[in-house]
Amino acid sequence: MGLKKKVTTKDIADHVGLSQSAVSMILNNKTNVSFSDSTRQKVLDAAKELGYQKKKKSIEQTSKPLSKVILIMCPFLSNHYYTTLVHSITERAHDYGYLTFVAPTLRNPSTEQYYLDLMKNNLDTAGIVYLYPTSFLPEVNDMSKQIPIVNIGDKNDEITFDSIHVSSSKPARLVAEHLISLGHRKITYISTPISDIERSRSKRYDALVATFKEHGFGDDCVSIRSLSPGEYNLLSPNMLEYSSGYNLTKQILEEGTDSTAFVIPLTDFLQNADPPTLLHNSLRSNSARVGCDFAKNPMAFYHFVPLSFFMFL
Repeated sequence: MGLKKKVTTKDIADHVGLSQSAVSMILNNKTNVSFSDSTRQKVLDAAKELGYQKKKKSIEQTSKPLSKVILIMCPFLSNHYYTTLVHSITERAHDYGYLTFVAPTLRNPSTEQYYLDLMKNNLDTAGIVYLYPTSFLPEVNDMSKQIPIVNIGDKNDEITFDSIHVSSSKPARLVAEHLISLGHRKITYISTPISDIERSRSKRYDALVATFKEHGFGDDCVSIRSLSPGEYNLLSPNMLEYSSGYNLTKQILEEGTDSTAFVIPLTDFLQNADPPTLLHNSLRSNSARVGCDFAKNPMAFYHFVPLSFFMFL
């Protein structure tokens, strides 16, 4: 007679129609997540019915120093977008009695792995918030069965934990519609390296191209310029995004271009006072329309630039 199969949280999740991470949080009695009483009871009843047994810790921990700490995985602190998110998360965490620990990885996978290993050695942390796509999705998916994890970014169907979807396609479509209404028929999208992990970059480009096509314009209406991963990694870690956008813009302008508008992620360009000077000196002979918007940052509102630059986060 074969051994009876051990009941897992996945079995309970399938039985009650919830996600595995939700079941795990309820069974582990996580206090920092919210479920209705009926949902909690349904999970507890299913666990009892199926014969689920929780793992027992070999050593009972007497203190949990990280139980009130939320880890924030952040690529850069030099990027205004990320520092704004960190500040907002920290403020809200304090409202509920939690602290935050910010882990700036500089998009370095080995640095991210170091922080993940720390978390795996102490799963009593309150949770993790990712502000950019992880390089270790299968591992993070697995960790989410033990602790709450939230991702803020573009939708990814391979993510099994909670996500706050930030659409990169919608603002790109709005930018394209506005540029077309102004009469632009040739634009350039300037981006940091395109990759399968950083999906937001390719989604912006795809949305720009799709919108121009829907208006009956050809594939060549939207061009893309980005650094290769190798070129990108040679830049100063603290100024990766700024240096990438600034250097590409300068290079294109020096080469000459028939584009009448550039679309640039805001923080890839405006991190100090130099870009307006660059644009003013390099483009003053250009008679194209003046425009600078689509950014939730006061640094974006430079109205003297004699070329249409539309920037979004």
